[in-house]
Amino acid sequence: MNSVTEIQQNSKKSFVLPQFGLWHKKLLLAFVDLCILTFSLFYYQKFASENLSFYNFLEVNSLSLLFGIGVFWILTIIFNFYDLDYVNKTRKVLPLSFFIGIIFTLTYFIATSISSTLIIDNKNLLFFTLGFTLMLMIWRVSYASVIHSDVFAKNCILLTSEATDKILIKSIIKSIEGIEFEYGLKILRTYTVSKEKKQIDRLSRAIERMSSKKLIDTIIIMDKDQGTISNSLNTTLVKAIGNGLQVETYFKLYEGLKEAIPVQLSENQLYTILPISKYNHNYIYRLWHKLVDIVSSVMGLSAMLILTPIILLTNLFLNKGPLFYRQYRVGKGGKEIEIIKFRSMIVRAEEHGAKMSIKGDQRVTSFGKVLRKMRIDELPQFWSVLKGEMSLIGPRPERKIFIDELVKNIPLYDSRHLIKPGITGWAQVKYEYGENIEDSYKKLEYDLYYIKNRSVTLDIRIIFKTINTILFYKGL
Repeated sequence: MNSVTEIQQNSKKSFVLPQFGLWHKKLLLAFVDLCILTFSLFYYQKFASENLSFYNFLEVNSLSLLFGIGVFWILTIIFNFYDLDYVNKTRKVLPLSFFIGIIFTLTYFIATSISSTLIIDNKNLLFFTLGFTLMLMIWRVSYASVIHSDVFAKNCILLTSEATDKILIKSIIKSIEGIEFEYGLKILRTYTVSKEKKQIDRLSRAIERMSSKKLIDTIIIMDKDQGTISNSLNTTLVKAIGNGLQVETYFKLYEGLKEAIPVQLSENQLYTILPISKYNHNYIYRLWHKLVDIVSSVMGLSAMLILTPIILLTNLFLNKGPLFYRQYRVGKGGKEIEIIKFRSMIVRAEEHGAKMSIKGDQRVTSFGKVLRKMRIDELPQFWSVLKGEMSLIGPRPERKIFIDELVKNIPLYDSRHLIKPGITGWAQVKYEYGENIEDSYKKLEYDLYYIKNRSVTLDIRIIFKTINTILFYKGL
């Protein structure tokens, strides 16, 4: 059996199916959510006015509808309702849909009842709450069970060179497909591009047949091998693009799917992955970022003043020792800065030497765990934000002793210091607490993505995801 026949049997294209990529899935989710929301609000208003038509509802209650969409949008951001890593799993999306449905309907009812002349009795409110919540749950479970399955995934082939490590290829395929094809991509086969002309011609004919029969949707090229592959198959790839296929490098695909930079494939060349001048001259963004730092530091320090007496009193019983601890961390440009935090560990936590904090760290006191879970221990750092040494959003500041060790294994690690460190950041909200070199690699991928793509929108996403972390007690 040749490779084309094998792919034809595995591609599930005996009849035409819709192909859902990452953004197609999110748009589909948002569109159906909006339809459910709109019709639920229409019937909610119709309870009080039986003669209300849908057209009149859109015309007369447009502000009410926009308010409802705004409330729902904020809830979806806070609770990661469009995070495909999360909502593709039925066991997680069921309670999440129920929770959002209840919170949204009650919030909307309370807000609109204050300014509205409509009288909604308890029975109709119950129908509104249960109806919207149930429809949302049914839709989301249907999506998680059907739409994100491999049947609706885009069929792909991966092109690599002979020098590519097989373990690396397996890791790449896993990162592209995700868990249960959550990214809407399925690797049908990996092809090794040889330098021998006969094998190149054979592969070119196979790609042309797959393209003409619409067996595949995307060709993915390993970036390290891009020159070799392009020189060998350039004409074939151009024809494939002309037949409607996508041809993408793994580096670009990874950045789009994971919202991270694949550091291990960058070959330690920072200038090839980061447009360094991009964020230095965006004055509107810099103004926004400074405004966020000022407002957040005032709010954070105010919260610290209110909570300090309570923490001081509790420390007498559950966390005996100094209220604060000071430590030097590496800031922008590699310059060391002093940060202050509420102490969450035992007094002699490092009497045997410096050690990174890990999950289940025995040095953290019982009260310290509460401070960390709710991120209260971070509040004194807002003084560093107010002084301009840190920002609300940025890479997590680390100690020099750890950075010196990490730089030996991860040459690009120093690039985190291109911007100010932050109290929260993209790596903190996207990845679990780092405990080893592999974790540091992953967190650096997210830090570099933030440095490359800093924007108002990304900052807002980080702020809402941080709120989600605090609300659901997800700290270390």
